[in-house]
Amino acid sequence: MAIAEISPQLIARSEKASVEKAGEVRVAIHDASRVEWSVTVPLPRGKATTYEIEFELQIPANAFVRHAPWDHLQSYTRLDSPHGTGGDAVTIDALRREVLALAHRLTKISEEFTRHCRLSGSLFNAKAPHPLDVDALSSAIVDAAALAKATRRDLCHERAWHEPSELQRERRLVDEYVSVRLLEFLASSGRSLRTLIESRSPHVASYLDAVNDVDARTADALEQELLYRKERGFLSADPKSLAALERYLDRASQLKKHFQEVLFLEAETFQVAERIHHVVAAFVAVIASTWAFFWQIALANRAIGAGGQIGSGIVLLAILAGVVYAGKDRIKEIGRDWISGRVHRHYAQRVARFRAPARRLPSRDIIANARESFDQWTVKLPDPLNPDSGAKVLATTMRYVQRGNVFPQTELSRGGVTRLKHVFRYDLSPIFSRLDDAMKQVPVLDEATHRVRFIDAPRCYRVPVKVRITTAAGTSEEAGTLVLHKRGLDRIERAGDAHDSDPDLDGDLEPS
Repeated sequence: MAIAEISPQLIARSEKASVEKAGEVRVAIHDASRVEWSVTVPLPRGKATTYEIEFELQIPANAFVRHAPWDHLQSYTRLDSPHGTGGDAVTIDALRREVLALAHRLTKISEEFTRHCRLSGSLFNAKAPHPLDVDALSSAIVDAAALAKATRRDLCHERAWHEPSELQRERRLVDEYVSVRLLEFLASSGRSLRTLIESRSPHVASYLDAVNDVDARTADALEQELLYRKERGFLSADPKSLAALERYLDRASQLKKHFQEVLFLEAETFQVAERIHHVVAAFVAVIASTWAFFWQIALANRAIGAGGQIGSGIVLLAILAGVVYAGKDRIKEIGRDWISGRVHRHYAQRVARFRAPARRLPSRDIIANARESFDQWTVKLPDPLNPDSGAKVLATTMRYVQRGNVFPQTELSRGGVTRLKHVFRYDLSPIFSRLDDAMKQVPVLDEATHRVRFIDAPRCYRVPVKVRITTAAGTSEEAGTLVLHKRGLDRIERAGDAHDSDPDLDGDLEPS
């Protein structure tokens, strides 16, 4: 059975949904200081299409620290993971693309598994509970193991005795990366099952035994994979050694970067202000100099007309001459700012082009181009405690916009690539210094001793965040609330999530 023949229902449903959408958006927490949002844009098959990405968050004005947003934004663009061809992979890049197809499928199964568990255990579905399909959860574990086994059979064995040593080494790396991705899938599944078991939904008790059976099946699959890693001599995570755990995470990160590198596009970016700086400066200098020269002639004629007598008129002329020269400098500064602002507002602050690497497309065709802007402004919002009172609270809105074009690429489409993926990370660490202590003392009454005691309570701030992608096919949006404190980012609360359960904070599988 080849990789392409495995098509679990969970994968089919998820991939069908993604095709029908105009694009997919996702917002998450990448680490303690960076919020991450990713957007996928479909590759056109006929003519070029346009898209617009919008990201917006509102930070309380008393916590906001003014900073240059471009210095804190990290972005990169890559081709979305291919679906795999099922053919013989006889080159290193072909091996990397095939194993990424496996990673893509495992991610889809994992997302469906997690979503199903979250909906079944959500308190918001207490009146109309989401039915738990235990058979589907069990099948997901079996299908994931089958995918890993088929990938190893098709990609990890030599096709000829005379294969180059670098290709043999790549096949061993494929084997190890398949193991890492399977472990990540099983870990995510186990975490989702524990969250479901520990949820406060009254309907969990009715299918608790079945969920425990799925959890036991997950543990068995994890044990088998750990034994396989030991037989193959792969680095394992030893719970008794922090150094071993550190080495395992570092190895997993290196493997992920190694394989995903084949999908990254080459970005060419430049700041519009830097490109037009000299042109604008020269244009404004001509206007200011003309204005100053005109007044210089006028004042000189006035001085000649005064007959060279020294008096109050000459002093006035000197003062006027100074004002003219000072006005000249101000005209230059105001003119540069005005023109730059108009260009930013009506065109962009940064321009980017994304090319395919030469080893993928020798012609290095442009896959997409984009115009980007990042603005900040202060808004007055109704007081949340009493909106009708007329009281206002200040907040700083940060808004990133990217408008671009995506061009069709027949060769990429034949290779199974259907979408382009933009990933952005924004560092919010500048505002942490303005926040209050992460823990505050709260007085409570001890029922046993009937005395006042103090407990530590978390002091958190909530920042609305929203991501939207608009294409010719429609609009997709994801919104939530970013919860943070002085120590960093904590979680994202989405509408419909059960806030008393562990949030879904699994990060995007991208290199740092």
